[in-house]
Amino acid sequence: MADPLLSLASERIVTPNGIESGYLHIESGRISGLDSTPRGKIVDYRHAILMPGFVDIHVHGWGRGSFAWRGERRSLQAMSRDLVNAGVTAWLATSATQPETFLLESLSTAADWIADAKAEDGAEAVGIHMEGPFINPAYSGMQSKDAIQPPDIEGFKRYQHAARGNIRLMTLAPELPGALALIRYLRQSGVTVSAGHTDATFDETTLAIEAGLTHFTHAFSAMRGLHHREPGVVGALMYHQNTYAEVAKQSGITLRPEVFDILYRLKKDRRLVMVSDCLGYVDFPEGSEFHHYLRQETFRIHNHCLEITDHSGKTRTVSPTEWSEVCKLEMSFLDSVKNVVDRLEKGWVSAAQIACLNPAILAGVDARKGSLTSGKDADILVLGAELNLEAVWCRGVSQPLAK
Repeated sequence: MADPLLSLASERIVTPNGIESGYLHIESGRISGLDSTPRGKIVDYRHAILMPGFVDIHVHGWGRGSFAWRGERRSLQAMSRDLVNAGVTAWLATSATQPETFLLESLSTAADWIADAKAEDGAEAVGIHMEGPFINPAYSGMQSKDAIQPPDIEGFKRYQHAARGNIRLMTLAPELPGALALIRYLRQSGVTVSAGHTDATFDETTLAIEAGLTHFTHAFSAMRGLHHREPGVVGALMYHQNTYAEVAKQSGITLRPEVFDILYRLKKDRRLVMVSDCLGYVDFPEGSEFHHYLRQETFRIHNHCLEITDHSGKTRTVSPTEWSEVCKLEMSFLDSVKNVVDRLEKGWVSAAQIACLNPAILAGVDARKGSLTSGKDADILVLGAELNLEAVWCRGVSQPLAK
C-alpha cells in the first residue's frame, strides 16, 4: 500500500524544467508537488538522483516472463515484477506476429492483467502494443511469416474486442493494400500507428503519415533503407520532423553509436523514443529454438532451461531460477540509457524526455506517466552510486529489487 503522505528529499530531481532541489511530495500514490518544505514522512535521497520511471512501449518479454511467446498471466506477472529491476515503471505488453487463436487469447489475458494488477505487483502494464500481424514478409525479421495477415479494419476490431480496448499502439507495413484505410481508422480510434517491418517507399510512407501514422518502430531495423534516389522508410522517418522514431537497446549491436547520434541530431529530445524490444528468452515455450543473427547465438528451451550456443559451438545453460544470470541475457533499459546519456543535449533531463515522456505520449498515458509532475503517478527511480538503481517507486509503492 502507498503511504498517505511522503516527501522524498534530493538535490537532483529530474523535472521537465531541469534539475531541481527540494522535496518531492507523494500523496496517495501520486506526485502532489515539489518545493523546499517537507511534509509527512521524509525519505532521504539527498545523495541520489530522482528520475521518472522509464516507460517501455516495445517490450515482448523481460527477465523471467515473455508475453509475446507465452501469452500467459504468469508471464505478465513476471514481467511486471522484473521490469522494475530495469528501471521500467510502465510498459505496453507487446505481441508478436503469432497464430490467430494465440493472439486473441493472449490479448484477452493481457486485458485481465491490466485491469487486475496493483501497484504492489511492480511496473504497470498500461496497454498493449501489437507488432503485426499486418506486416510485410519481406522484412519479417523474427516475426512468423506463416502468421502474417493483410491489413484489415475488421481484423483489428476483432483484436481490440479481445483486448477490451487496451491496444494503444500498432506496428504495421503502410504500403500493403488496405493499410491506409486501417491507419485512418486507428487514428480516429485513438490508437498510435507506427511503421515497422515494412518495404514502403518514401512516397508510400509520406502518404501514411498524411493518413495518421506518427511513429516508426525500431528505426533502421526491418525497414527499407536510405538511398539517395529512393529515400525509403529510413529517409521518411529522418525527413518528416514531427514523427517519432524509436531506437531499441543501445548495446552497440543493433545500432552503432554514431547512427544513434545522427538520428538524435535530427529528432532531438522532442521526437526520439527509447525502447528495449526485449524478448524474455527463459520464458519461451519448451522446444523453442531460434538463431539470433546479430549476436551469432542460437537459443533453445530444453528441459525448461535456456541453452545458448555461440558461433564456435560452445553451449551454456541458464535456469529461470538463476536471476543473476537471467538479468544479463538482455541489456536492461537503464543500462541502455546510461550508454547514451552523456551524449544527450541536456543529460538526464533529455533522457527523461526520450525514455519517459515521449513513450508515455505515444501510449496515450502522458496525463499520468512520464515526468515528475504534480498530479502524475509517483513512478520514480532513485539512482545512487555509479547510477545504479537504489530504489524504484511504482504508483507511490517502493518496490523490492532482485538481488
